[in-house]
Amino acid sequence: MLIRFQIKNLFSFEEETEFNLLTNDSELLPHHKKHANGVDFLRMTAIYGANASGKSNFVKAIALLQEMIKRGRVVDNANDYKFKLRKEALAKPISLGIELLTNGKMYYYTITFEHNQILNEALIETFKEGEDRIVFERTLVEGTQKIPFVGGEVIDEKERMFLDLLSEKLLGKDQLLLTFFTQNNLREYVDIHNVFGWFLNTLVVLYPSFKVNGMVHLFDTDSKIRDFINTFIPNLSTGIENFYIKTDTIEKTFPNIDEEKKRGLVDELKKESDKGITLYDRHTREEVAIVLNEDDTLSTKRLFMEHLGKDGYKVHFPLRLESDGTKRLLEYAPLISDVINNERVYIVDEIERSVHPMMIKELIKKISSDTTAQGQLIFTTHESCLLDQEILRPDEIWFTQKDMGGATKMYSLSDFNISNTATVENDYLNGRYGGIPFLSNLKELNWHTNDIPNQK
Repeated sequence: MLIRFQIKNLFSFEEETEFNLLTNDSELLPHHKKHANGVDFLRMTAIYGANASGKSNFVKAIALLQEMIKRGRVVDNANDYKFKLRKEALAKPISLGIELLTNGKMYYYTITFEHNQILNEALIETFKEGEDRIVFERTLVEGTQKIPFVGGEVIDEKERMFLDLLSEKLLGKDQLLLTFFTQNNLREYVDIHNVFGWFLNTLVVLYPSFKVNGMVHLFDTDSKIRDFINTFIPNLSTGIENFYIKTDTIEKTFPNIDEEKKRGLVDELKKESDKGITLYDRHTREEVAIVLNEDDTLSTKRLFMEHLGKDGYKVHFPLRLESDGTKRLLEYAPLISDVINNERVYIVDEIERSVHPMMIKELIKKISSDTTAQGQLIFTTHESCLLDQEILRPDEIWFTQKDMGGATKMYSLSDFNISNTATVENDYLNGRYGGIPFLSNLKELNWHTNDIPNQK
């Protein structure tokens, strides 16, 4: 679970900015609160703000940290990512910090870097009561890299020699120590593996253009997701009665496929995959699963929708004929299932993309009302209809806004003194909480005139 995230001198964030999922004293939606290690935190958050206020930069900052941890190095040309609207910021490093809960322990990981070099990196096990425990720390001072200890305990001479060798020869100044220990399979450092595993397996960052790979296979094999789709989407008045998988020969699906291509697919399926191969047509936005039969022939599986027409007439459409909104709702099914059934953390940018406001409200309401949900959902949005205290608590609503110098600030609705009966949506649209665009007088652009210039 994500507890807090800190950003400094990255993208549109100049000064250290903190986003957190800590609770206030609100009694609304008590099932949204989770408790672990003496800390109460939340399982949902919506982030609002005007265009270019920094919402997507917040998502990009978390994604950047995840990317660096996965690849084991700081991002190339790190200085290009610094805050650029103040000259003094260009001379300062970038810092990121994150506090998370995994495997029953809370950790704080922080990294400071510039010029493709790591100036400081530390992993700390945190406690609400008592002294925090440093798992490891590494520093770079005047070009010399130091790693005092790893594991958080007093080390012997043999370990001291290893850490000296590590800091001087083995670990590059652009390499993350967190990733180095994991990639080199040093299993004795359990805390390091816990945190790396969280970034690798628990955290999921989705941009507006995301695609779910293997959707056909997932629908075909996962009964929970299949049942959810066939229950949730037909109730949204999309005109769809049922989803199902249609199996055909590869020749029927792809009439122009040649023998050489088929032989290549057979060889690939025999060597590398027991789940089939997924092909995606970017033009039709349709996914086709290729499976190998026992007689070495190939079959295709495609997702179809059953629509109910006039007088009970039923029509079957392939996915490529459905609207972008229906496709997006279908792509959200694994997310919803994961958030409800597993301790996954999803961070989604522009969650309403291609989806009608009422439908996205129903989707968020379903997650909000589920008292058994295990995961977290953090999303950016412009949809004011979600500003409903029956869906989100005040401490689950955050805003981004730029100051006069162009730097992003983040703050929570719980910073304001509001009642449990306040109409948050109306107050937000009226500018009470900020986080909305400030528009110039459009009349100055002469858009109000009906006069059309002569065209030559």
